Amino acid sequence: MIDIDNELKKYKDKNIAVLLGGLSSEREISIRSGTNVFNALKKLGLNCITIDVDRNIASRLLEEKIDIAVVMLHGKYGEDGCIQGLLEVMGIPYTGPDVLCSAIGMNKRITKKILKASGIPVPSYVDVDFSNLDKTVEEASKFGFPLIVKPNTEGSSIGVKKVSSKNELKETLENYEYKDCFIEKFIDGKEITVGSILTKYEYIELPFLGLFPQNEFYDFEAKYTKGKTIMELPARVSKNTEEKIRSYLKTAFYDLNIYGVARFDLILDREENPFFLEVNTLPGMTETSDIPAMAKAAGMSFEELVLYILRSAEK
Repeated sequence: MIDIDNELKKYKDKNIAVLLGGLSSEREISIRSGTNVFNALKKLGLNCITIDVDRNIASRLLEEKIDIAVVMLHGKYGEDGCIQGLLEVMGIPYTGPDVLCSAIGMNKRITKKILKASGIPVPSYVDVDFSNLDKTVEEASKFGFPLIVKPNTEGSSIGVKKVSSKNELKETLENYEYKDCFIEKFIDGKEITVGSILTKYEYIELPFLGLFPQNEFYDFEAKYTKGKTIMELPARVSKNTEEKIRSYLKTAFYDLNIYGVARFDLILDREENPFFLEVNTLPGMTETSDIPAMAKAAGMSFEELVLYILRSAEK
């Protein structure tokens, strides 16, 4: 585990900003995540502030003479490489992955292509052609129902729909808010999330977390409302499956150039075959979030977890 006293010496003279809020549809979750991280940094005795990110963020960072940015922004402009690019230009060290990894991780379609090329199983999918919905519906229907409709670049399960027939699929697409989207084969099985921590000093594997949502699937409400999801920690999987997933996970970390703390959502089918759904390169740090629960199960305090995140500013 991290040597807290030694680690704190590196940051005692640093001005740290927790970047939260922002302009995306995940703003409220970002505020909850960022506030928790800010409170942990204050508890550790570090000099830090929060900055609610808007279009004047560059000026604010200069005014506050920020030495390190802790990125706790979810969704558009925060998790997609935009804020990372700005911080690179300004020469401000920041936590988490770089511009390229962030942009790839936010794009589910490209992530799937890279994972598949790396030999990591992903569910079959088809892109939606809004100029020919009938053809799209016919092509997707070959997977069998139900099917999952997903926006390509939203997080927190925002916009995810489960459909049970051709008519429902077409109606959903005709009224769908997100025009960059795809239809994914539904895999009936156990939902788990897996994560690791990677810094220049270590690669730490966290316990698997089994998810049993009270809703139809692990949607936005199930993720962020207490009591809406039953957690199994550590998730019960066979030794062989665990080893296979951990091998896939490490490959995914390096092939996607992930840095810091990240997690993947998976489905295990009835034969315990794993299918990687998507990556979260800046996972939530709220009271109901998965990564803090997984870290706690590994014997790590929330403050220690936050220090690992802070350490990821050392690229």
